[in-house]
Amino acid sequence: MMKKRPFVCCLLVVPFLIAGAAGFAAQAQGTFDRTLNVSGTIDLDVATGSGSIQIRQGTGSSVEVHGRIQASNNWFRSSQDQQDAVRRIESNPPIEQSGQSIRIGRTLDRDSDQHVSISYEIVTPAQSNIRAHTGSGTLSIDGISGRINAGTGSGGITLRNIQGDLQANTGSGTIHATGLRGGVRMTTGSGGIQVEGEQTGQWELQTGSGGIDIHLPKSASFDLSAHTGSGGINVDFPMTVSGRIDTGHHQVAGKVGGGQYPLSARTGSGHIHIE
Repeated sequence: MMKKRPFVCCLLVVPFLIAGAAGFAAQAQGTFDRTLNVSGTIDLDVATGSGSIQIRQGTGSSVEVHGRIQASNNWFRSSQDQQDAVRRIESNPPIEQSGQSIRIGRTLDRDSDQHVSISYEIVTPAQSNIRAHTGSGTLSIDGISGRINAGTGSGGITLRNIQGDLQANTGSGTIHATGLRGGVRMTTGSGGIQVEGEQTGQWELQTGSGGIDIHLPKSASFDLSAHTGSGGINVDFPMTVSGRIDTGHHQVAGKVGGGQYPLSARTGSGHIHIE
């Protein structure tokens, strides 16, 4: 009679394999903190391939940088390689300073370090010119008086209390901005745009797919050009129309108040609401 094969060996091996796989899937994590002494207007350049960026106004004459590191993708051969990459960045964060110019996230030397996610929380003086970009992750900037250039490949952008010319763009994500004062240019491939502030320069807002909502003071004065491929246009201001309102092609052009600044709003698919 044929004997049955024992299953003890399989029962011992399976837990080992599961434990090994779980161990490799675990994220290697770390953090770093740096304080940089500065004076005057700051030029701040921040970039990360995968991770969030948060920048807010601080007091005093320093820039504070807090970084959160994660290494969890399949590029690494082992969990030890992940840990090694995290420890290298902890001991030598990608931060450069030359006087008032600070670059963060652009000096990762090893190829393996390029596959590590770093999220940044930064406190900087209000008088700062900022360029910030993340390939995949959210981005927020609060309380800055200076030129702003903010971008994400995929992720939402939040902007609060910005005084100065502003550019913001995302391939996929919503742009939400409040308390603006300055010129504005915003674009998103897919996602809505919500803007509130006082126009002191030209505003250009464009989205491939998504609604545009604009909130301005009752005393606002602008030259409007609005177009949507599919959606309605509502303007809650008395407006002098030059030519005609083209409802068939969802297009409106006219002057509000004295028409001091140009305001352009365009969406491929979505509503435009100005109030």
